[in-house]
Parts: sequence; structure tokens; C-alpha cells
Amino acid sequence: MYIIENDINNYANEDCHLLFYFTAKWCGPCQKIKPLLEKISESADPKKLKILLIDIYENEEIVKEFNIRSVPTFILYHNKKEKGQTGGADIKKVQELLKLIH
Repeated sequence: MYIIENDINNYANEDCHLLFYFTAKWCGPCQKIKPLLEKISESADPKKLKILLIDIYENEEIVKEFNIRSVPTFILYHNKKEKGQTGGADIKKVQELLKLIH
């Protein structure tokens, strides 16, 4: 899992899909789902998918840009376009979102 420091432009030209994982340190559901996302990240082909952890307090510009209202929020992004999003700590919803890759 990659950690974002306030500039997603570093990843904008990636050919792979990007899963933005908006989170906060105080968020219980975020901490619950994080190990599951780490497993997905470890097994994913980095040429197809990168999971980017974005702390909402350290990346306020990105939070505003994507209009994030709650955490955890997941946004699947490819070729500078949003492919889909989901929220909450249900890993099944995240897996459904990742099916959009194929």
C-alpha cells in the first residue's frame, strides 16, 4: 500500500488502476479494514492496481477535490477518471468495486 502526501499528481499518469483509500487514524472502521486492504495490495499486480492510503487530515486538498464526507471511502480511478466508489468498512463492497478492473 502506498501512502499519499498531498499530491496525487505523482500517480496521475499511471497506467494501472488506482484505489484511493481515504482514512483517518481515529477511525475504528478504517483500522478494521486496513489489514484486509494490505492483503489485497500485497497480492495485486502493481501493473494493474495500486492502493493509495490518503489520510484526510494530512491531505486536505485531495479531500476537497474528491468531496470526501466520511471515512473510509474508496474511489477506483483509471486514466484520470473515476470508475466507481464505495464507503464503509465492508471488504465485500471494496471487492465488488475492484471487479470493475476486469
